[in-house]
Amino acid sequence: MGDILAKRAIINKRMNQIWLQAPAKINLGLAILGKLNSGYHEVKFIFSQVSLFDRIQLKEIPTNEIKIICNDQQVPTDKINTVYQAALLLKKMVKTQKGLEIKIDKQIPVAAGLGGGSSDAAQALIGINKLWNVGLNTTDLIKVGFKIGVDVCYQLVGGTKLATHLGEKLNPLPNLPQIHLVLTNPNIEVSTKWAYTNIDYSQIGKNQLDSLIDAVKNKDVKKIAKNLHNDFEFWVPNLVPVILKIKKKMLKQGALGAIMSGSGPTVFGVCENKAVALKVYNSLKKEFPKTYLAQTI
Repeated sequence: MGDILAKRAIINKRMNQIWLQAPAKINLGLAILGKLNSGYHEVKFIFSQVSLFDRIQLKEIPTNEIKIICNDQQVPTDKINTVYQAALLLKKMVKTQKGLEIKIDKQIPVAAGLGGGSSDAAQALIGINKLWNVGLNTTDLIKVGFKIGVDVCYQLVGGTKLATHLGEKLNPLPNLPQIHLVLTNPNIEVSTKWAYTNIDYSQIGKNQLDSLIDAVKNKDVKKIAKNLHNDFEFWVPNLVPVILKIKKKMLKQGALGAIMSGSGPTVFGVCENKAVALKVYNSLKKEFPKTYLAQTI
């Protein structure tokens, strides 16, 4: 827990404030194995965090309220917001009458398959736990995070992880070498709920990610790029065909591999080095302003 805070938090206890960085995540692999009796889907994900961050400021206030301020009008500031939910859960846990003002500087695109909302919630949990001396360890925080969403569980720990069951069971994989990436979002929102509602059951479950897992274990970037996989790509591009256009352009400009992240529509390209990443970036930035250079972290 201390390591996470040391890397991403700046604390001013005298001012009762804390600043945090919330990283985006990508899915190197995403397999939907089937539907469970509960109505949820059994999944297998390979997650990695990347160097595209939202910034969060937590400030204790004397009034008994949770106030969310965000620079992106697409982000709700009421109880729908994942950060609000995180704050409310810990506020009830410590039974405090103190309130919080939480400012979110959004840099990660919204509803983009990059886990920005989940990362914001995860960092809010980490920050509030520290600010109010709640005393929760990482396992405790994961249990709280699961109440908000399964991706929050991963964003609390980061690193390279194999997520199974509903996505909340996290198994460590070797840390990746720094991989140069280009992320391109076509500025279209894709609802995760819609993506799961429209599953093509004839296509899922065929790729168990075994080759990709072996490549990750061997830290072989070229093989990782070759074995990128996302079951959502079988039907989400039917709604957002520009996804395929972006992938094609990335590969043409030299990316080793390209795939949609999560339920989309953001596409990321794996590049052999920074020079190739810059070439891919420059080929896409003008048409798609929400294009970013990043690295695995």
